[in-house]
Amino acid sequence: MKKLHGKWNSGFTVIELMIVVMLVAILVALAYPSYVDYVRKAKRGEAQQLLLNWSINQEIFRSNNSAYAPDSSTVLPKPTHASYTFSATGVSATAYSLVATASGDQLNDKAKDGTSCSPIQINQNGTKSPTVCWD
Repeated sequence: MKKLHGKWNSGFTVIELMIVVMLVAILVALAYPSYVDYVRKAKRGEAQQLLLNWSINQEIFRSNNSAYAPDSSTVLPKPTHASYTFSATGVSATAYSLVATASGDQLNDKAKDGTSCSPIQINQNGTKSPTVCWD
């Protein structure tokens, strides 16, 4: 504190404020990438849950019909998500593959080993790919 005209000045100096701003900026720069990765992983988890639910619905549909529901089925609608597009490929009486393809920033979603997690898929046997994205 400095004595100014007989009184103590108890405010902050510009240098002190700049140091605090710099420290906050460094902390944000370190934390933000981890936060973004966490959000991407959470969205991937939501898409995986939607795929698993859709797979269960396919099995229920198949138990009541002679084949799995096609991609264009209005009886068994596709799931929706803001960051993923869903589709069913190779649908027949005995097989299907359900696919969730990322869009936007979610395309940058990667597994721990650097493998891209778009698209993620599951088939009638419960085989999931890429496997490193289903941890």
